[in-house]
Amino acid sequence: MTTTISPAWSTDYELEIIDNLINNYAPHIPVKRDVPRAIETKELDNFCRFRIRGAAHDLFIVQVCAKAINQIAIDDPELQLFLSHQLGDDGAHAQHTRLRVEALSGYDPIDEIQQQAKKHSRFMGDLPIRDWFGFLAFELHYELHIVASLILNKRLATINDPDSASFAVEKILPDEAFHRLGVVREWQRKYDKASPQEKKEFAAKLIEADEEGQRRRNSYLKEHWEITHRALGYEHEAEGIEVIYDAWRREVLAYLLDIPVSQLPKLVSVSEVN
Repeated sequence: MTTTISPAWSTDYELEIIDNLINNYAPHIPVKRDVPRAIETKELDNFCRFRIRGAAHDLFIVQVCAKAINQIAIDDPELQLFLSHQLGDDGAHAQHTRLRVEALSGYDPIDEIQQQAKKHSRFMGDLPIRDWFGFLAFELHYELHIVASLILNKRLATINDPDSASFAVEKILPDEAFHRLGVVREWQRKYDKASPQEKKEFAAKLIEADEEGQRRRNSYLKEHWEITHRALGYEHEAEGIEVIYDAWRREVLAYLLDIPVSQLPKLVSVSEVN
């Protein structure tokens, strides 16, 4: 038995969903904004802090994928090859960010990047490498669930670094689209082969692991968004972001389970206090 999901997951499909969510929950957010201005000297500290956290996010993905290749994917060469690709991409993203922060600030931020990566390791615990469902939840939280907030960053930012923006367009955006499609494909590769009873079990385990991931990440996300909004110059225009994040996450999970969003159970909200 196979799933009959339509349309296929794509970046166009992602934008269609996110545009609908913005229209429903935050219509004040523009579809397109003027090109952000360059950072001023007085804003460098905030911007570098934001970029260091981005590099740490990517470094943590590298660290988890390296472990998963030998633990989660030990007998699955297809998954190993995908993870090795993902690992290389995110390593390159983190290294570029590291070097760009050094160029902007005059110092190598590698120690701060590692400290922030360790922070991810502490709050995520063993979930990313506990089992296949925990690893998949990690992938969803670090690759798919963040997409809506990243698009909002792009639409609302009034400040940016031209070099960072250019690298994002040329390298990061296509790489991350490849990762997201790979995560969806990996789930469907196993879910499509499952019996109806196995699908019920898969669905329950996925939701359980994803919910745990959300609870673990809530405090971090709130802190990270405050830093991001300040660094990109739109801290007073962020209304609606939490509800869009929650709604987008529900769309992702409903798609993977091939069910209407209304059939999902009540999920942990990013606004909840741990």
